[in-house]
Amino acid sequence: MTTVKIDIPDQQAAELKAKATAQGLTLEEWLQKMATDPETAGAVNWAQCPAVESVPGKLSGVWVLKDTRMPVSLVFENLELGATIDDIMEWHHLKREQIVPVLEFAARSLDKQPEYDR
Repeated sequence: MTTVKIDIPDQQAAELKAKATAQGLTLEEWLQKMATDPETAGAVNWAQCPAVESVPGKLSGVWVLKDTRMPVSLVFENLELGATIDDIMEWHHLKREQIVPVLEFAARSLDKQPEYDR
């Protein structure tokens, strides 16, 4: 397994690690679970993430990193296959500032309690 390095402020990193640890996971395991677990993969409401957009006619409206044609799902697929943030940046001509907010948003989304219809 490859370790993914994400440069974020120390306080945010500590908060994300604490949330992962609370679930008995490392941060890397938590991000991988987010990308591959059928129960959590659809749990992220990308409409609430300011770093992504869905534009009709642009890649059939799939969620992409804002102002790009890079599908959000491809970021997670690359990470799952062992790519680093730096690899993704190089391969797809992206900036760290475009990728990290998406990972942070997805991680925070997993911490929310599910809402059930009453």
